[in-house]
Amino acid sequence: MKTGATEAFDRLPTQLLTTMSCLPGNFLLFSDMEQQMGRYHLYDALATVDEADKARISDFDLYRSQQECVVSQKACIDAKAERQHAWNLDKYKFLPMIEQTWRMRPGLDWYIFAEADTYVFWANMMHWLKKKSGLNPRDKIYLGSRSFVAGRPFAHGGSGYILSGGVLKHLVEKHTNLTSQYTEKGTQECCGDLLVALALDDHEGIKIRQTWPMINGEKPTTLPYGRNHWCEPILTMHHMNAEEISTVWQFEQTRKTDRILMIRDLYDSLIAPKMQETRENWDNGSDDVCYISPDPAAQERADGQARERQKKEDEMSDVEKEAWKSPRKCAKVCESEIPEKDSDDKEKKLDRNCFQYRWHDEVCCTSKSFKMGEPKEKPADNNNKKARWTSGWYMKGIQDWIDAMGECTEPAWKIPEL
Repeated sequence: MKTGATEAFDRLPTQLLTTMSCLPGNFLLFSDMEQQMGRYHLYDALATVDEADKARISDFDLYRSQQECVVSQKACIDAKAERQHAWNLDKYKFLPMIEQTWRMRPGLDWYIFAEADTYVFWANMMHWLKKKSGLNPRDKIYLGSRSFVAGRPFAHGGSGYILSGGVLKHLVEKHTNLTSQYTEKGTQECCGDLLVALALDDHEGIKIRQTWPMINGEKPTTLPYGRNHWCEPILTMHHMNAEEISTVWQFEQTRKTDRILMIRDLYDSLIAPKMQETRENWDNGSDDVCYISPDPAAQERADGQARERQKKEDEMSDVEKEAWKSPRKCAKVCESEIPEKDSDDKEKKLDRNCFQYRWHDEVCCTSKSFKMGEPKEKPADNNNKKARWTSGWYMKGIQDWIDAMGECTEPAWKIPEL
């Protein structure tokens, strides 16, 4: 697990009290500074970076500031102000961490790399790797949730990624200068998880095998429930704060079944009880299809993504042409998708493409999935209706889809694909 000195004491304690407590102690904690947290040691992933590189590359300025601090890091470093610098420093940790991991824990079948805000469902993870994946850890294997930078695929670090013992052994033992080779490359690239992918491609000739949605970059409130996010087992989630980690851990511990935990279980237990028709000052993440006022000023105010996903006027129904006018008219898009005469058609229910909406400043957007989302700050002028964020869910359509799906009789395990 990787963290940083500016955040370690905020994030790691909850992990150690919850998800990591079920591991037999065979895990390693890496940071950009050597520290002790109770009985747990945090290793400095950057200790093996050449001193000349640290002195030469400005991204290491924060590293030096942390080393020079003679009191607590919080007293020396303003974590908010240094957030971008911490991000810039972070990318240099990935490959040294991989090298140190193999040297400290050689010969294991699988190596799972995660961030301090990653939640790992260990029971699912172990069951899948040992019994369901069909993968041989002696082969060269690289698994994760695929992202791209300039067309180059890599496993998103925050979602967590998995390396087989076979590839790790060869990568580290046959290429002893990995850290120095990719430190300079790090000055030209955005991210350390991309550097891992480049090293694996350069030296081992392998690319990520897509394991999404089981390895996932969302969390319970932002998961897009629906097609591709229902009967699939969940292995990881990302952007989890300490309270969210504790909540999901408590849910795992109090389940009254030992069957595989699927994405729908998160919805049923953690999200469904909190769902309602509408919420004010809320963003539920609806952004698949948008309807914007034809007024040029409104078009200009709308963000680029909304304009890109705007439905063409000649393809709109009469209801859709009115959707931008108010939250109520926006809600009617989902309500009118399936005509009354087809309301009992199971196939149409399963093919539903509108489950929820979001309305703000004469922009209506709908979503092909359903998710909770997060609060939005109240507008300074609460009487200005256009400035409010209103989110709504078509609860009947959601329930119709769930009923049409029926029970998940078997977990839909993902077959990792190139």
